[in-house]
Amino acid sequence: MRVIGLPCPHCTQSVRAIKSRTMSPMFKEITYRCQNVDCGHVFIAGLEVLRTVSLSAVPNYDVKIPISRHVRASALNQLSLNLTAA
Repeated sequence: MRVIGLPCPHCTQSVRAIKSRTMSPMFKEITYRCQNVDCGHVFIAGLEVLRTVSLSAVPNYDVKIPISRHVRASALNQLSLNLTAA
């Protein structure tokens, strides 16, 4: 599995996640440390669920995730199909 990373905002070298904290089902804070010993920057970044691009087969109805426009259009199109047998 690929880990999503980002460069240090100061020196642009690689950073390493050193801890994380779940704030909600939709948001996590991640603490990063720059791998450049001359820089040493430590910062917190956020990881947020923004929208659904494929509907869940086991949705949690307590979590409200916006649905992308193309998924919404596809779902509405499927609902409007005439499913009666010929």
